[in-house]
Amino acid sequence: MAVQFAQPYRFSEQQLARMAEAGILPRAGTHLVDGVPYRAGAPIRFSTDDYFRLGESGVFHEGDRVELIDGEIIEMSPEGSRHSACIRRLIRYLAPRVGTAFVGAQHSLSLPDGYWPRPDVVVLRPSEDEYEHAHPTHQDALVVIEVSDTSLRGDRHVKAGRYALAGIPEYWLVDLTRDRVSVHLSPVAGHYAEVRVYGSGARWASPGLGGLEIAVDEVLKPRREG
Repeated sequence: MAVQFAQPYRFSEQQLARMAEAGILPRAGTHLVDGVPYRAGAPIRFSTDDYFRLGESGVFHEGDRVELIDGEIIEMSPEGSRHSACIRRLIRYLAPRVGTAFVGAQHSLSLPDGYWPRPDVVVLRPSEDEYEHAHPTHQDALVVIEVSDTSLRGDRHVKAGRYALAGIPEYWLVDLTRDRVSVHLSPVAGHYAEVRVYGSGARWASPGLGGLEIAVDEVLKPRREG
């Protein structure tokens, strides 16, 4: 597979039949190898149109969490309770502080070359229709955030490179295994020229959010009542 540190989505024979019925894949000559559709000895690459038709035609099961990366359907890592709680904290912290910008969670984001990740949190430029008529693209993203535990290597290497290549100005990697946040800035030729790491008790000003000050503990730790 082209994507390191990621697991391909495993389709069933029933899903393969559904794809054929929907006209997404030809049934003749297509077979599964460990759940991955193959044709003529090579894994099938899905287009952006295919990717969305898979959802619209009911091929994916309810609750499937997938991304399109280099033509491959990739299964996102299982989401633990701490991961989910961190996403909720980020949204609660950012939403009232970014003005008319839009804060979304795990929405599809269109990047160049058929790459459709679903970042854990993304802050987007204001949109009059709230992106109802078209998915946001890399040009709409002010800040992209990934919350990492089991997905740390992929988020640090693969996704950081892709976000930089797309020119996304600011990428936060929230590392739950070390309780720190790595802020990636200045994308150049597929990598971020500047990476700042902040631990508990630290604060930083986000260039992509107009200098908004972010407290690491607000992101990583639950609020204490009283």
